[in-house]
Amino acid sequence: MEQRGQCRSSRKRCWFSLMVVLDVLWSGAFAQIRYSISEEVEDGTVVGNIAKDLGLDKSALKDRGYRIVTSSAEPLFQVNQNDGVLYVKRRIDREEVCERTSPCLIQLKTVLENPLEIHYVAVEILDMNDHSPVFPEKEKRLEISESALAGARFQLQAARDPDVGQFSIQQYRLSHNEYFRVEVKDRGEDRKMPFLVLQKQLDREAVGKHKLRLTAVDGGKPVKSGNIDIIVDVLDVNDNSPVFTKELYSATLKENVPVGTVVIQVNATDSDQGANSEIIYSFGNEADLKLMDLFSIDPNTGEIQVTGPIDFEKSKSYEIDIQASDKGPVPLTTDKSVTITVIDVNDNAPEIEVTSFSSSIKEDSKIGTTVALISVRDLDSGINGKIICSIKEDVPFTLSPSLQEKMYAVVTRSQLDREVISQYDVTITAKDTGEPSFLTEKTISIVVSDVNDNSPEFSSSPYTFYITENNSPAASVFSVKASDRDEGDNALVSYHILRDVSGNKLSSFLNINPENGDIMALKSFDFETLKTFQFHVVASDSGTPSLSSNVTVHVFILDQNDNAPVILYPVSSNGSAEGVEEIPRNVNAGHLVTKVRAYDADIGYNGWLLFSLQEVTDHSLFGLDRYTGQIRTLRSFTETDEAEHKLLILVKDNGNVSLSATATVIVKVVEPKEAFAASDVKSSTKADEDNNVTFYLMITVGSVSALFLVSIIVLISMQCSKSTDYTSKYLPEPNYDGTLCHSIQYRSGDKRYMLVGPRMSIGSTIAPGSHANTLMLPDRRGTSGEVRLIQAIAETGHVYVSTVWNLFLKRGYFPCDGLTLISGLTMEQRRCRPRRARGCLVSCVVAVLFWSGTSAQIRYSINEEVNEGTVVGNIANDLGLDKSTLRERKYRIVSSNADPLFHVNQNDGILYVSRKIDREEVCAQISTCLINLKTVLENPLEVHYVGVEVLDINDHSPSFSDKEKTLEMFESVLPGVRTPLEPARDPDGGGFSIQQYRLSPNDHFRLEVKDKGEDGKIPILIVQKSLDREAAESHSLVLTALDGGKPPKSGEMNILVKVLDINDNAPVFNKGIYSVMLDENTPVGKTVIRVNATDLDEGPNGDVIYSFSTIVNRRSLNLFDIDPSTGEIIVKGLIDYEGKDKHEIEIQASDKGLAPLSTQKSVIIKIVDVNDNAPEIEVTSFSSSIPEDSRPGTTVALISVNDLDSGLNGKVICSIVENVPFTLSPSLQDKMYSLVTKSPLDREKLSYYELTITAKDAGQPPLSSEKTISVVVSDVNDNSPQFSMSPYTFYVTESNNPGTSVFSVKAFDADENENAHISYHILRERSEDNKLTSFLNINSENGDIMALKSFDFETVKTFQFHVVASDSGTPSLSSNVTVNVFILDQNDNAPVILYPVSSNGSAEGVEEIPRNVNAGHLVTKVRAYDADIGYNGWLLFSLQEVTDHSLFGLDRYTGQIRTLRSFTETDEAEHKLLILVKDNGNVSLSATATVIVKVVEPKEAFAASDVKSSSKAEEDNNVTFYLMITVGSVSALFLVSIIVLISMQCSKSTDYTSKYLPEPNYDGTLCHSIQYRSGDKRYMLVGPRMSIGSTIVPGSHANTLMLPDRRGTSGEVRLIQWKLRDKGARHEHVIVSLRFHLFRESSSRCSRF
Repeated sequence: MEQRGQCRSSRKRCWFSLMVVLDVLWSGAFAQIRYSISEEVEDGTVVGNIAKDLGLDKSALKDRGYRIVTSSAEPLFQVNQNDGVLYVKRRIDREEVCERTSPCLIQLKTVLENPLEIHYVAVEILDMNDHSPVFPEKEKRLEISESALAGARFQLQAARDPDVGQFSIQQYRLSHNEYFRVEVKDRGEDRKMPFLVLQKQLDREAVGKHKLRLTAVDGGKPVKSGNIDIIVDVLDVNDNSPVFTKELYSATLKENVPVGTVVIQVNATDSDQGANSEIIYSFGNEADLKLMDLFSIDPNTGEIQVTGPIDFEKSKSYEIDIQASDKGPVPLTTDKSVTITVIDVNDNAPEIEVTSFSSSIKEDSKIGTTVALISVRDLDSGINGKIICSIKEDVPFTLSPSLQEKMYAVVTRSQLDREVISQYDVTITAKDTGEPSFLTEKTISIVVSDVNDNSPEFSSSPYTFYITENNSPAASVFSVKASDRDEGDNALVSYHILRDVSGNKLSSFLNINPENGDIMALKSFDFETLKTFQFHVVASDSGTPSLSSNVTVHVFILDQNDNAPVILYPVSSNGSAEGVEEIPRNVNAGHLVTKVRAYDADIGYNGWLLFSLQEVTDHSLFGLDRYTGQIRTLRSFTETDEAEHKLLILVKDNGNVSLSATATVIVKVVEPKEAFAASDVKSSTKADEDNNVTFYLMITVGSVSALFLVSIIVLISMQCSKSTDYTSKYLPEPNYDGTLCHSIQYRSGDKRYMLVGPRMSIGSTIAPGSHANTLMLPDRRGTSGEVRLIQAIAETGHVYVSTVWNLFLKRGYFPCDGLTLISGLTMEQRRCRPRRARGCLVSCVVAVLFWSGTSAQIRYSINEEVNEGTVVGNIANDLGLDKSTLRERKYRIVSSNADPLFHVNQNDGILYVSRKIDREEVCAQISTCLINLKTVLENPLEVHYVGVEVLDINDHSPSFSDKEKTLEMFESVLPGVRTPLEPARDPDGGGFSIQQYRLSPNDHFRLEVKDKGEDGKIPILIVQKSLDREAAESHSLVLTALDGGKPPKSGEMNILVKVLDINDNAPVFNKGIYSVMLDENTPVGKTVIRVNATDLDEGPNGDVIYSFSTIVNRRSLNLFDIDPSTGEIIVKGLIDYEGKDKHEIEIQASDKGLAPLSTQKSVIIKIVDVNDNAPEIEVTSFSSSIPEDSRPGTTVALISVNDLDSGLNGKVICSIVENVPFTLSPSLQDKMYSLVTKSPLDREKLSYYELTITAKDAGQPPLSSEKTISVVVSDVNDNSPQFSMSPYTFYVTESNNPGTSVFSVKAFDADENENAHISYHILRERSEDNKLTSFLNINSENGDIMALKSFDFETVKTFQFHVVASDSGTPSLSSNVTVNVFILDQNDNAPVILYPVSSNGSAEGVEEIPRNVNAGHLVTKVRAYDADIGYNGWLLFSLQEVTDHSLFGLDRYTGQIRTLRSFTETDEAEHKLLILVKDNGNVSLSATATVIVKVVEPKEAFAASDVKSSSKAEEDNNVTFYLMITVGSVSALFLVSIIVLISMQCSKSTDYTSKYLPEPNYDGTLCHSIQYRSGDKRYMLVGPRMSIGSTIVPGSHANTLMLPDRRGTSGEVRLIQWKLRDKGARHEHVIVSLRFHLFRESSSRCSRF
């Protein structure tokens, strides 16, 4: 730019000078220059000479106030007003001033005044390399999963270098390593961004941490740099499965251990880290639910604990599959089997079961008879399960072991006698051999039933009866009684006399009662004729066969004393009772002299003889025994004693009347020699008699002995030759030699030998494991010399006999030794050779009968599914049973099953199939399906066990419980991982069970089969090739199970292996570049762009989360947000094009995996400028006041406008909105305007201008801004004072106080200050009309006017005068105003009566009225006047005096006098009324008037009234006219109101009436409730009555409810049918059938659904 002085000196440029002059007149001047300096220069450094560069007059700079306009408190620059040089005021840091803006340009505004000029100066701050790159952190820690793939990028925070340009960061360097490298992305203004790129996959187990160093280098010379240490922590992924520390886990466990006992602890380790290495232990997927009830595993420690009762008897061992899983998000598992062996303890008491029991046994049962079969068992095993059975009491029973193991027979061991003990309570004791041992007792009651084994027994034997002789004939003389210890018929006894033809004839004279045994004598007995006799009475019972016994009845005839004693000795030859006895003289005392014998035919006392000495020569010498009749010497003879002594002996009986006889004994005493000779003869005779007796006794003894021996021999012979039923069953055939032999039959079907018939008895051969019922001999026909093992069971134990095949071939039999079994090889029954002696037979039979009940067992086999009625075998033949006795002995199968599988024919003993047998149903998975049948015969009790083996057929195909099985495996699963599969189930057993599994061909899996013995074969799926879910999400396999049938049967299961995802894929954006245009000022929440990244993984690993990268600057974070789920970038702040026109945002897409993988992508957002910035108006220089007499064109202010928008949006047009005397004049500087006057100003019209300057840009839509500046117009004295009103009117009360202010005038001046200072004076004119002004005075300052005298309203009511107001301006201006004064009245005048007035001036008048006027007739009207006005002149009338108050009335306000009633004949003709008239002043003033009313006849009154009525009529007509108008108006208004009201009412909706108002039939009761009844699928309307709004259908008998459809669109009617349940009930119950498709709203507010 050149100075204006140079322009003036050149003629060629005169035209330009003219333009400059014009511009100076209309606007301020403007210019701009630009300087540059380096940052960090010293204070006072010269930037440039602005005055010189702009061509300003240096001498005028200070006068014109040249300065820099800035809002900063500490400006960077200052200008010298003396020379116009621009200096640095303080040290400048470019990074502080401009941050990263390039170039760093500082705009300075310089201003000169008088006239106003603005010059812009730009100073560019140049950068220098004064900063080193700095990272936000000294150390950065990154966590990268070891599953991260090579090529994964990880954005790092960029270093910060405040310098710009070449001094900013130019490159990044990474310390040497083999896993990572660094890449740099240049983002322009956002600097270079470093990325850490993985170039080799990490392995945490090899290296868990990597330490790197990143260096940022700028472009300075020398370069500056900054470092950051990067520590990469390798995050673990679950890539290692747990590994058990042992290959085999086994433990032993005692049964019944307490709950909580730790069995074993398994331990597994995992080389991963954190949750991936934490092991959780659990049972395997295929673990039996029963195992889970018994055991639990601690998921943390791996301890297997007991949680349920461990019972050895249920399972001897457990194999538990344990699974060790880590806690990774994709858990890896390892399986291991734990074998738990249960040790048996003695925890089960033996159990005793009575399997067959005869509650009664005949007392004649032979020794060894089976009473009951007892089975004992102990669930324990080994020694704990060994049982010793015994019978506790000392009873005639014993336990005999049976062929069946742990089976015992309760048999008799001695003869029973019901008559001794009829019932036995037998306590069977079973005691095991465990420690401690358990003991069980079971008591059975055995009743001994009666047999007729007791003959009747007489109460005494023989009977002896005494009958008094001379008895009465035909009378009962005595009675016999016999009893039978049997019972029932066996004890019913009858009697008869055994009449022996050859002998006793006396029995014919006797008779006996057969019922009671009373015996009658048919004749009298004579003791002397018949002293005694005997006969035999037979007592017979009613048993079959009948038993009897007889008794000898001795009858003694009782003597009566009817016979005198008879002397038997001594008897003389002549028959007299006299005898001579000689005794030696030398006998001693006591010598028997003789014995008197007497006889009395009577007996008893009658025949009891007593002896007495009646006469004796010397009583001292002889004595007589009273009872025996012996005579003995009492002393020795002396020489003096006589040689002969006579003794008279009296013999008498003891009858009531004694009879006697006498005997005489003469004792001669002789010398001794004479006595000896006589005695020899007697002794010899007696010796002969004794020898004869001895001989006969010897003969008798010999005979009896011989007879006894003969009887014994006969008995033995009969016993040996006797054939009974039981011998045919238990004894051998005639040629049997003492051993029970069997036949072994070869069965080609199952290639084994069967021990058959005749019975399964002692010595039966048992195959091991066959339950003691089958002899198993393998087929060895092709080999010789092989040994077969035959197990023989005896009642004393098990005998094992080893024989050699050659012995069988040569001999075919063995000697029968006691309990040894002889077996043959042929299918026919072999017999043992007879022995000469039968001792072996007797021994065997006795042993069998004594030690066990009869028991046998055979075994058959049949195929399953055979038809009903199929023959299984002939049990009777095979057991050698007598078929003819089967039915009598009730041969049957004892079974608790209501629907038995077999039945036996009692006619032939054949075993049949009762119903179709399914082996799988009967035996489940038991390999050998053996059904044990117990067959029983009675009388005697026999139990035979028959084993029927149900042979399996291949009638079932293998089947899986699920047709389809879904497995889930992670794609990270390693090859070799084993997954147990659910095995197939085949009810068949043996060779027909499942033999193998096959898996459909595939590349990833193979199959192994684990044989678990009884638990079958378990298929295990093994991974042989790594899975990739992204390649194949699932694998369809077919598992086939095949059995061993021919042809084999199979079952299939489809296995769907779903490959579960692991996080092995990073998200991938679907676009290479994301770019979008965004209008600025886009509303918050608007979506800018949607980025989309996909992850081939699934689940959380495939769920992508979007976020901003960590390097996104804070400004962008404040402006944008990203939806983490959808990837939508959303505006969240103010988008300002002017702030930044482009944003490059780094978006990061991460998956939700445990070790998230992420990908970054840049999104470029270009901001499109919109007209969002209103122009900015700035007043740079402003004169706040302007004189109102300023000329048009005077500059008031300089206005600068600015618009931050660009292009057309930044073009600004300025204007002034109001119609004001100002305008805007454009300046030379763009967007600069001068505010100038365009017309004269008048402060008094508008002293203050609010100027609204509008700046409007050219954008679409255009934006504008306004700025209001206040321009004050300063005053000049150009206005005269103006009174507030013109003219003034004042009201002054009469009788005022002189000298007081009565009113005031006020003038104002539109000017201000001195120009508006006003003084007042009254214009006093000399005219006659305005003399009253001399009585007024005015205050010159405030215009108060004072009256110098009082005013009288009645004298002067009004007057006027003029007041002049003058201002103090120069020159002074004035104006005047007319003041009108009105005098106000006071109550100082009394009322004046105007009518009536008499001729003499008094207020009195006379009125005449006709007598016939009616009530209300106007008599006259009193008129009065008051000179005062207002209340002072408002008059009220009242009657003071009246002759008759009932006749006249006075209107209080009008003064009208009217009649109150009609006149009567009695009323006076003249009436005087005194009327008081008074005003309403504060102090009332009054006057009175007198009216005399004269009552005249009508004719006299007509003339007087005509004149009055004519004047009154006119007044009444006017009043009537106005009244009619009023009435018409009111009526019209009322009608209009009614019409409007009706219209409003009619226009209202009446829907509510149909919904809420009752119908005509509604009786006002409560509503109903509708209840749905599911039973009959209908709705029930329950009482008390029909609801509001319900409509009864005509003709429906009040039982159908019609509910109208109120939906507004359909006229369809909903029918509700009401069926009254009880018409007579007080509350009706109704059923409502609803059509729900028509129902949308309730038909009644009251209805409740």
